[in-house]
Amino acid sequence: LTHMYHEVKDGNVLTVNHVKDVLRSKYPHADVQSILDAHSEYDEGRKAGATFYKKTGLGPLPQALFNGVPFNREEMDAAELETVILQRIIDATGFFQRAVFMGLLNDHINVMDFLMDQHNVVSRINPTILGAERRYIHFRSTSVPFDVEDFSTFSFLDSQDKSAVISDNMKYLTKKDEDALYAVTIWIIADFDKPSGRRLLSNALKHLKTSSHTRVGILNNPSLQIKEDNTAIARGILTAFLTQSNSNLKSFLSKLSKEETAKSLTAGTKIAKFLIPGMDDDTFEKKYNTLGLDLIKTHQMFCQEVLKLLPGQMAVMSNGRVLGPLDENEFYAEDFNLLEKITYSTSAEKIKAIVKEMGNSNLVYVPRQSLALLSRRKDTSAKFCITFMLG
Repeated sequence: LTHMYHEVKDGNVLTVNHVKDVLRSKYPHADVQSILDAHSEYDEGRKAGATFYKKTGLGPLPQALFNGVPFNREEMDAAELETVILQRIIDATGFFQRAVFMGLLNDHINVMDFLMDQHNVVSRINPTILGAERRYIHFRSTSVPFDVEDFSTFSFLDSQDKSAVISDNMKYLTKKDEDALYAVTIWIIADFDKPSGRRLLSNALKHLKTSSHTRVGILNNPSLQIKEDNTAIARGILTAFLTQSNSNLKSFLSKLSKEETAKSLTAGTKIAKFLIPGMDDDTFEKKYNTLGLDLIKTHQMFCQEVLKLLPGQMAVMSNGRVLGPLDENEFYAEDFNLLEKITYSTSAEKIKAIVKEMGNSNLVYVPRQSLALLSRRKDTSAKFCITFMLG
């Protein structure tokens, strides 16, 4: 591998020809074509490596990892690499020595399994999620209920009241059809009549299949002026949230997120053609035909005035924390897994346990509200008390 990179001049990129030249030079009797061919026995390893690299989100190549911890760009300097590796070894030795001394590691425990069980180990690197810079939206319930579909009234509210109205009226999708307390609340923000928005929704649905801590809501942030002919999917999603049970909702959203569905709707196919068995067809069609555009306008105003997003920009919110704007193809199912793990392990797990002990069903929103409040105050050492108002 070192010889291959030595063939590359400064500023150039390693190519297949460089690899072939080194193989022919070092192994003159080897059949280079059979080694590099698409059907080579080595190709499975190449595919597995590419899959691992994509899932980990490590960023631009080349990359080096020590016990799973990536080197930063400065540490990758050839002149400093030996010193950096030596320091990493010294640090790791101390870590393992402490673990042995405390009885956490012994001859009967696999060292790799021990490392993977550490709380700071994640399955994917995403700077947007793991970065130190974090922005939160403050949530509080309104004393007077507002109709989220009343756009004219909504437009006169201040930012906190807008947040409260959106929060109080949000509908959620969960893994199971049950009324449970979910520690992680995720909002998907996108233009769902665009391919990038549908991909973001699809990735969230994939994550939800394996999640027992998360519930998902959606917010529309249209790219264009809001009209009936360019919001067919957005209105279909909202109608499904408002009228269907959880299990039917998941299946229908999966269908709406497919590109062939979008193409058919654009070509003039009625959305009723895509309803799935088990859905309440009459209720859906009645609501879809009378939904109007005010709810989408309300979502759009919240996205632009409170979240400070431009039309069409995508974002994800987790317990009040705003991640975005996001680029296309920036957030995969693995990123939702990572976001859930980080959110759940920081404070949400403990807050959920406290709320369950309190035993009041009206506290279903407390994990999200409390975590946003605690995270906004992370830089202060003063103690403070949160009072829960029971309804």
